[in-house]
Amino acid sequence: MRLLRLMNRITPPVLWDLAKRLAPCGGGDVPEPFVHESVGSYSQYGEDLVIDVLLGCQAKGVYVDVGANDPVTLSNTLRFSKRGWRGINIEPDTALWSELESQRRDDINLNIGVAPEAGFLTFYKMDPPTLSTFDKGAAEDNLAHPGARIVSETQVVVAPLRQVLDEHLRGRPVDFLSVDAEGLDLAVLQSNDWHVHRPRLVMVEIGWRGREIVKYLEEQRYTFVWSNAVNGIFVDTDLVQ
Repeated sequence: MRLLRLMNRITPPVLWDLAKRLAPCGGGDVPEPFVHESVGSYSQYGEDLVIDVLLGCQAKGVYVDVGANDPVTLSNTLRFSKRGWRGINIEPDTALWSELESQRRDDINLNIGVAPEAGFLTFYKMDPPTLSTFDKGAAEDNLAHPGARIVSETQVVVAPLRQVLDEHLRGRPVDFLSVDAEGLDLAVLQSNDWHVHRPRLVMVEIGWRGREIVKYLEEQRYTFVWSNAVNGIFVDTDLVQ
C-alpha cells in the first residue's frame, strides 16, 4: 500500500494548499478546473501533479504517450520531460508530430496510430485537433462541439502497442503510460502485451467506456486509484499491496 499511503498523506494537503492560494479572492463565480502556470503543470486538469506524487517525484523515468497531441499545451509528459525524463510520443496528426519532433528531440516521436492490428486506418483530423480520432462514430459525435469540423480524412499507418514497445523500448521498463485515443482507448490498451510491458502507472481517458476500461485493467492486475471523471489513473497492483 506504499503508493496509496503516499497519495493519501501528500496529495490532499498539496491540492488544498493550491486551492487556497490560487482561488480568486472576494467571492464571485468559481472558474473551470485549472492549475496556475507557476505550479508547473501542463495536463488538462493537473493530472501530471497527481502522477508525479504517485511515482514519488522521481528525477528520471520513461513515459509512453499515445495520442501525445501538442508537446506543450495539455501535455501529460512535459512536466517530466523538463526534469530529464525521456520516452515515446505517438501522434498520428502530422502537424502535431512535427511540433513534437522540433521540441522533443531527445524523445522517440512516431507519426503513427495505435490499433489492435498493424496496417492502415482512416484518421479523421478535426478542428480543434484535440478531437481528432480514428473512430468514425466519435468523429461524427464530436461535430456536436461548437465550431468543430472534420478537416481531412487520411490513411495513417497503425501498429499494436506491444509492437511499438518491443521495437523502441528494447527492454527498458515504462514508468507511466498515457492513453488519449478519442474513442479507441480500450482498443489501444488491448493491443499491449501486459506480461511483457507493465508500466508502473497508466492514465487513460475513461469517457463513456469507463466501466469496460476499469474492468479490463483490473484483469491485467492494475488498481484504479484516482479519477476526475475525464481521466482515470491505475497503478500496478503489485506496487500497492
